[in-house]
Amino acid sequence: MSRKSRRNPYDASRRREQARERQERILEAARRSFAEKGYRETTIGEIAKQAGVAVPTVYAAFGSKRGILSRLLGRLVSGEPGGPPVLQTSRAQDVMRNPDRRRALRDFARHMREILARVAPVHFMIRNAARSEPELAELLSAMQRNRFKNMKALARSLAASGPLHDSMKLDDAARTIWVLASAEVRQLLLEHAGWSEARYQKWLARTLTSSLLPR
Repeated sequence: MSRKSRRNPYDASRRREQARERQERILEAARRSFAEKGYRETTIGEIAKQAGVAVPTVYAAFGSKRGILSRLLGRLVSGEPGGPPVLQTSRAQDVMRNPDRRRALRDFARHMREILARVAPVHFMIRNAARSEPELAELLSAMQRNRFKNMKALARSLAASGPLHDSMKLDDAARTIWVLASAEVRQLLLEHAGWSEARYQKWLARTLTSSLLPR
């Protein structure tokens, strides 16, 4: 085996790691710019400059500004590099597999508190921009459909371990979680009612438990 062949596996691995690091810098630059300036005012050139990369590098990695935003949402929701689907993350799996449903809902409330703290600024940016940006209106609808699918998975895992409150149907349980664990409800309680993050988390766990599980 030649010296060049022996170096290839390392070189390929290093290149992949460097690509991941560049993508993380681009996503972080996009997060700051979207939250501070909004979608329309943010440019690919500005994101590239803040991330310390060339504009063609951004296009090669994400394709478009919409592509950056979509990947950013996945990254913020999962909280993990690469932005795997949230249901595939270890924390979500721990919640879904926990046979103690009350403890599972407490863990879910803690997890949602952390997710919403990351996602909320970008979520509200998208919601505001969707009024005049058709592609963001479409993205917002897709986000909500995906949220409901995830909440239905949680409702299904709860129902698999025992009856739901007052023989609640699975879709109704999913809608209950979908509404209570939304960025909008969190905003009302934190920004308008003046609650702390810790109080919001306790309220979410308690309200989900009383709404979904038999007393």
